[in-house]
Amino acid sequence: MWRRLAVIADMLLLVPVLAAEALRPEKTIILPTDVVIRFTAISPAGTFVAGICRDQKLRLWDVSAGSLSRTLDLGGERLTSVRFSDDGQLVALGGAKGGVRIWELPSATLKLEFTNPSEVNALAISRDRKLVAAAPLEEAVEVWDLSSAKQVAKMRAPFSGTSALAFSPDSHWLATADGDTSIRLYDARTGKLRNSVDDLLLESFAIVFSTDGKYILTGGADKVVNLIDASSGKVLRSLAKQDDVLLDLRQSRDGKRLVAAYVNADDPSKASPVVIWDLETQSPRTRILEPGVVPNGGEFLLDGRLLMTSGSEKELKIWSVSP
Repeated sequence: MWRRLAVIADMLLLVPVLAAEALRPEKTIILPTDVVIRFTAISPAGTFVAGICRDQKLRLWDVSAGSLSRTLDLGGERLTSVRFSDDGQLVALGGAKGGVRIWELPSATLKLEFTNPSEVNALAISRDRKLVAAAPLEEAVEVWDLSSAKQVAKMRAPFSGTSALAFSPDSHWLATADGDTSIRLYDARTGKLRNSVDDLLLESFAIVFSTDGKYILTGGADKVVNLIDASSGKVLRSLAKQDDVLLDLRQSRDGKRLVAAYVNADDPSKASPVVIWDLETQSPRTRILEPGVVPNGGEFLLDGRLLMTSGSEKELKIWSVSP
């Protein structure tokens, strides 16, 4: 989550900054002197935290023990994307030269390997763990079958490529947030276009399905969360506009909360808030902007908690936010 962090409306001003005691420290992992983490991903079960490191390797730390569990790489290729499956039993890596590898955890057994035409911009794994989708930079999205190790679909390449991907909960549909500002919904196995949302003015960088599969939620340069009807492709509403560009979205398992990570477009190094939205009231529930804590990854866990990470050259900190 929040990969691009490596490289408000009046309504929001009424939301309290998260109290220090609510942002609870879970674990501090001391890093070897030669390891520098660029960004992280957390497995949905909370078992592993994956760190994309400056030495072009991915390291998996056991969250409970705080110890290094596995080191994975793409044969020296610079890593650009990482994605866990919804159950945390698979992890996919994408690289700057188009390489994609998917491992089964905790054994780190290689399940599938293929190469895209260019740098992997985004990855997604279907909930049934049968399909993986990859978005090469400025190229067509490809969908591969994990069992047969064959490509099953290739979508039409949009102008400027695809920034984000999401499979529907039933694994039948694949939604894409494309560089031409459109949101497209495809049959994941045939590549047939179901509908297209063409009335957004700016590019979306994040996309997720609602837990019931009825809606698609997106956000990006327009600084709002858009709620789209998946069957019709119609934008139903937009949540309150924020001050910063939206980079990533995650929805809680009960479908009631949405966490949105933002970045300051003028100065990406400047701390920006993480906002937890209440989807029932369609209003911000919590604004996380803790002094000294610059998140570089996060995920809603199966038990309802939100885990976030922050770090320095010496350590990786893991924080939790209760439901």
